[in-house]
Formats: sequence, C-alpha cells, structure tokens
Amino acid sequence: MNVEPESLEALIAEFASLPSIGQKTARRLAYYILSRSKGDVERFAGNMVRAAELVHSCPVCHAFTDQERCPICTEREGSKAICVVEKSSDILPFERSGIFKGLYFVLGGVISPLDGIGPEQLHLPQLINRIKDEGIEELVLALGSSPEADSTALMIDRMLAGVSVKRTRLARGIPMGSDLEFVDEVTMLRAFEGRVSL
Repeated sequence: MNVEPESLEALIAEFASLPSIGQKTARRLAYYILSRSKGDVERFAGNMVRAAELVHSCPVCHAFTDQERCPICTEREGSKAICVVEKSSDILPFERSGIFKGLYFVLGGVISPLDGIGPEQLHLPQLINRIKDEGIEELVLALGSSPEADSTALMIDRMLAGVSVKRTRLARGIPMGSDLEFVDEVTMLRAFEGRVSL
C-alpha cells in the first residue's frame, strides 16, 4: 500500500534529482514545503520559474546573468587578465574576497571521460579565441585540484602553444591551522612544489 500521495512522491523525486540531495533529505524538504502556507509555496515556485525564464549564460564569459551581458564583462571590458573556472558559482568567492579584478570565463566543467565529458562539451574553443582576440596577457586557471581539473589545465596549455600569454594556476597547499601529521600526501606534495622564497 502506498502511504504517501502520488503528488507528494513526485515532489520528493524532484528534490532527489538535485545534486547532493539524497532520498531522506528530499523527503524532509518536500514535507517542509507542504508545511508552508500556500502563498509561501506559490512565491517559492514563482521564483524558480522566474529564474528559469530570465537567467541565461553570458554570451562572452558563460556566467549566469539576467542581462544581455554579465556586469563583470560590461564593467571590466578591456581587462587583460582572465580567471577560468568550472562553473558560474565558482566566481563568487573571488568577487566576495575582492582578490581578482579581471574578467572570468566559465568552462562548463572539466574533462571527465568517465562522466562522458570531453573537450567538445566544454567552452574551450571560445576561451582560446577570446584570449587571442582580446590580447589577454594573463590566464589564471582556477579549476580545482582533481585529476580531471589537471588534465583540463594541461589541455588548455597545449591549445595555447605559441600564444604569448602568462599562464598561472591557483596555489594549493596546507589549510591554515592544520597539523602536518593530518595532511594527506597529495596536498603535502602540492604545498611543497608550490613553495615560495622568504
């Protein structure tokens, strides 16, 4: 016998389809939605529909925007530095901290053959063209520290062979306040390789 109504099961299935949401969390979210007033639920649903209708990828950098071009591409046009990230949300930490004042480019992921993501699924040709066409002087690769990110960075480096642009990657290392005995070998290796002069 089915205890939950079909419409509730459908709502749970929608939540469960989201990244990092398991069945228990999906059920808890669905029950929470149903505990809200009808007005709250309608506002929530309306905001989802509105975002889906208005938000799109910037034609220049592929970050999410609800304008013709994203504000960063518009306000920083002419900048000679581009920070390459996997997804639009990766831009937020840079902007919140104010450590980078250049342009961004969203690749749309990293090369991952096991997930069926090859170079052709990413915005690699647009990135290379943008670097050449805009005379970019520095390319900052902020793609994470996975093997997939490493192979993507290597692919970009190969595609830029013969192009005069400074290429850098984010330093990786030991988190502040960590004891060395608890740091894994890969992090230790990266920290040691990225050591700087005092």
